[in-house]
Amino acid sequence: MSQSEAAAATDPRLAAFHILADVRAGEYADRAASRRLSNLDTRDRALAQELAYGAVRLRGRLDAELAALLDRPLDRIEPAVLDCLRLGLYQLRETRIPDHASVDAAVRCVQRFGGRGAAGLANAVLRRAARDGVPAAAFPDPERDSAGHLATWGSHPRWLVDRWLERWPLASVRRLIENDNRAPRVTLRVLEGADLSGVESGAQSGIGLGMKLEAVPGWRAMYWLEEGRPEQAIRELRAVIQDPAASAVVDYVGERVAGPVVDLCAAPGGKAIGLAAAAPAARPFVAADVSQRRLGRLRATVARVALDVHAVCMDGRSPAVAKANTVLLDAPCTGTGVLRRRPDARWRITPEGLASLVVLQRDLLDGAAGIVAPGGLLVYSTCSLEPEENERQVSGFLARHPDFEREEPGPGRIREGLVDERGDLRVEPWSTDTDGAFASRLRRKTG
Repeated sequence: MSQSEAAAATDPRLAAFHILADVRAGEYADRAASRRLSNLDTRDRALAQELAYGAVRLRGRLDAELAALLDRPLDRIEPAVLDCLRLGLYQLRETRIPDHASVDAAVRCVQRFGGRGAAGLANAVLRRAARDGVPAAAFPDPERDSAGHLATWGSHPRWLVDRWLERWPLASVRRLIENDNRAPRVTLRVLEGADLSGVESGAQSGIGLGMKLEAVPGWRAMYWLEEGRPEQAIRELRAVIQDPAASAVVDYVGERVAGPVVDLCAAPGGKAIGLAAAAPAARPFVAADVSQRRLGRLRATVARVALDVHAVCMDGRSPAVAKANTVLLDAPCTGTGVLRRRPDARWRITPEGLASLVVLQRDLLDGAAGIVAPGGLLVYSTCSLEPEENERQVSGFLARHPDFEREEPGPGRIREGLVDERGDLRVEPWSTDTDGAFASRLRRKTG
């Protein structure tokens, strides 16, 4: 471990810097945070995660302002120095940390990783930012150039903003981007059989030492973690950490689930666990994934909540299963519905990546179709908002597989307004203040 990495184990600002460096090197933000924050206490851990995730999430906004403040293009600034500047500017604009402390911390960061000359530049730029406020020239006028403003101030890739504006009203896209730029609250799906005495009324209640839950209005079995750490919550409760949108997919599969059940892309396991707990009679239940590492997390959760679920490593494109009456395919996707939860994902998505995922989803759907028994149910879902991955993918599947047909879910536990005229589940973040999700029920015809 280097000297700076050793210091980062106890300094939240240095830990945040190293997370940004890890993301720049290609690591996912959540994995980097899990590794970098493990030795910090609760308060410092929260600060480091806010700074790192916030600076990644708002990178487009921060870079637009820094471009207006600096006397040279951003691509001529050392990457490590630019990360320090982003962290400093994020503290100035988005936290209650005093300006002088924000500037001093950023300058020390630059001194450590960029040298004295760069530290002088950082000091001048950030003190000007603190003194003068946001430069008017940094961002396009929101009325005359809505797309440009949403890409810079809204901190989203321009190509993604453009395609959203082609499909939805400007007001909806604005709300979507605002939702993406807010850190999500921690929500739990409490599994059937959990002891939540005093919580079902929806009032705040203490569960265990230092923990407080509050029911999420309108969403079955969902609770906000108001106080306490997520690790503590899932240790003491029969629950999984899950957004209401993902939980809605579990409810969309239905109450009367017929076994055998196969979840073909199950890891890390939230939907598989929720479905297995909701349908204890639907057995055998196989949770499959192509990644052994991710299956390890799923197996740990299965053991913790004591469910009869078999975790199996297999490729969903050619599943090693004879027949199943219920198949869930929660397909890999761009994740444009969960950008608030995955702060670095917006900068990883490309049009080429979208096209590649569409091909993978098609192959997975074709593989899943082969194991659905006559009369059986295939539920296809994503956490994407893109039509190529959702309704167009389903339409293509039905054209290739005329022995399947769409069906509406039965009456039950799905929140009103989430099922469209075709029977598909569609959770739109700008309407629900949650993540986004899509799912379609595809029934194999008998005969």
